Amino acid sequence: MHHHFARYLGLAASTTAATLMLTACGGGGDDDTQPAPANATRGTLAVSLMTDAPACGFDAVNVTVSKLRFRQDFNTDPAATGWTELTLAPARRINLLNPASLLTGATTDLGEVALPTGTYTQMAVVLDGGANTVRLAGAAADLPLETASAVASGIRVPIDLKVDDGQKLKLVFDFNACESIQLRGATHVLKPRPRPLPDVAAGIGGFIETAALASNVVVTAQKGGTILATTVPHPSTGEFVLPRLQRDSYDVVVQANGRATAVIGAVPVGATGFTSVATPASPIRLATSAVSTISGQVTYVAPAVAPADGTWIMASQSITADPLLGTPATTVTNRLQPVDLATGNYALPNLARASIQYAPYKAGQPLALANAATSGGNGRYRIEALATGYINKTGTSANINVSSGNAPGVNISMP
Repeated sequence: MHHHFARYLGLAASTTAATLMLTACGGGGDDDTQPAPANATRGTLAVSLMTDAPACGFDAVNVTVSKLRFRQDFNTDPAATGWTELTLAPARRINLLNPASLLTGATTDLGEVALPTGTYTQMAVVLDGGANTVRLAGAAADLPLETASAVASGIRVPIDLKVDDGQKLKLVFDFNACESIQLRGATHVLKPRPRPLPDVAAGIGGFIETAALASNVVVTAQKGGTILATTVPHPSTGEFVLPRLQRDSYDVVVQANGRATAVIGAVPVGATGFTSVATPASPIRLATSAVSTISGQVTYVAPAVAPADGTWIMASQSITADPLLGTPATTVTNRLQPVDLATGNYALPNLARASIQYAPYKAGQPLALANAATSGGNGRYRIEALATGYINKTGTSANINVSSGNAPGVNISMP
């Protein structure tokens, strides 16, 4: 059973401390905006923002960062004393969807701040509330991005940062642009989900067949259905990179419109370096598939109310174990998106009716994708509503069959 909404976005507080990795770089500097007392011990923190590749229906998500704030306790009051600030002068307008990030995991340096020694538990990212915009894919102009006052006063990012005297540290974080934009009718609303990232040069790379590149291919690294990294392939070569992954093994999940889902299972990532799952000569080939849409509405039964950060809907499939094919039991998340903030309506399009294509990772060998058995059979999806503070909830049927057509009216009541 899936227990917590944060699990699917890789944002649970218990994993944040493990996710954040710091690089010791020698002596510190004095380039801070709120200096510690002269007799205080301190270290220096350099902060960078990793931008994402354009995806999820947007060409640009522009936010203006005015300052970063740090503190050593869990008091989130922006007016409380005890914050140390890094002020960006002038404020930095940043496109969170930067094409240069596609194969490099590019970062934007935001500056350095001197922090008194101690353990820091949170960073707050302060935005200019009136200067944020979004550009839809293929559009010629930006649209305003509604930014709540609570967001403008500081978006909390849980961290676990131990600062020693004279130490220079580096913190890299990601704004999760595709997960940070929600709709209220026709209005785009900024509800950021920033998270710290490992400062490691390790990950997974590969190639998608060029014949599939016009089908809006999305590649994710998952563990048990938890999406830990997302990217899209290069539009000409099909090359993709999933950077900044911690040492572990991951399922690489490839999805595209009109194509069956492909899964390369248990791909190992070491402390450094990139694991290749496919080459230009032997790319990941995506089988064609008819697709369907599951739609419905998520409502809250009084006195329950939707949380401020929104409600999400998820479609997933469970692969059953097959020892003969080397297929372990695992969960694959096919779609994860917010419902409409005003109505609770949702639509999950392009869900493949065909079987998942699975291949276990084998170093130096070409992929042998084959049909994988899933719980309930092909074209069946588990639909869950997820919200902060609530147990994940399914509708009257958790196993929705779209093998022969669309499935409207899949409604879920919370809690």
